[in-house]
Formats: sequence, C-alpha cells, structure tokens
Amino acid sequence: MSAPVLALLFIAVGLGLAPAAAQTGPTLAADRALLATCLRENPAAAGSCIGSVAVACVVAAGANRQAAEAGCARREEAVWREKLVLAVQQSGRPLDAGQRSRLVALQMSWEGYVAQKCAFYAATQREALQPGRQAGCELREVAARALELERAARPQAPARRPSQQPPQIIR
Repeated sequence: MSAPVLALLFIAVGLGLAPAAAQTGPTLAADRALLATCLRENPAAAGSCIGSVAVACVVAAGANRQAAEAGCARREEAVWREKLVLAVQQSGRPLDAGQRSRLVALQMSWEGYVAQKCAFYAATQREALQPGRQAGCELREVAARALELERAARPQAPARRPSQQPPQIIR
C-alpha cells in the first residue's frame, strides 16, 4: 500500500477531513456515475457491481485486452477507494480518539494484508498476467471492504422485543 493512501486514510479518520480523489477528470466522473448507477439498481446485490467499470473498460480496449486489465482495474479501484475512505471516515465519527486510533491501525493492517495477498496471488500467475491479476485482486478487496464498512455503518433495524415466554430447549 502506498504511503499517500495510508496518509489519506489517517487524515480522513483522524482529523475527519473529506477524502481527496485518487484521480480527477472526466474519466473518474464517468466511472463514479457508472458505479453509482449499478449500486442504485442493485441495492440488495451491491457485490455484483464489483468489476462493472473495469470490465467495460477492458471490453472497450478491443483486441489488446490483456494490456488494459491493470489500468482498467486501477480506474475502478480509484472509485471504490473513495467510497472506502468515506466509509472509514463515517465509521470513525462516533468514536473517541483512542477508538479512532485503533480503527486507523486496523485499516492500515488490512491494507498491508491486501497488498501481500494480491502480490502473492499475482506471483502465482504467468508473468504476462501478473499486473492485471494483482490489480484485479486489489480492486476486489478494496470494493468488498468498502461495501462491508458501508453496510456496518447503516442504521440497524430495532431489535425485536423478546418473547414473554421462557425459551424452549430443544433436544
């Protein structure tokens, strides 16, 4: 994991600042819109949106798809990374300073795990496939983590009132 991303996470959680975009411009805006549309249309299956931007990008690359895999995955990862930073920030808001520090440490550990996991996975692939496979792994991990934290931050339905009858033991 790069130092700028770790610094961004620390700043976002520790100081409560809004995250900065990993990249800017019309491509990022279009990628954000594509992902937002997918998430809006699939609220119960948000995980099915992982890869939607990257796949469209690779298909648009035409005959040179293998060469486009890593760049396309990084493009989509930038959008998910924004969502992840926001989700970490939201998770840290209600916490006291000590808990926020633990959250930052947890997130940094997770980032290290993902970097090692995806580098290991890529190393098991043919050399020509390694960059695309590593970028794809990192995209999936960042997206899944963003969805996990967003889900955890949603207000939970109130707990059902316990029954007035004692529990039944089933043998």
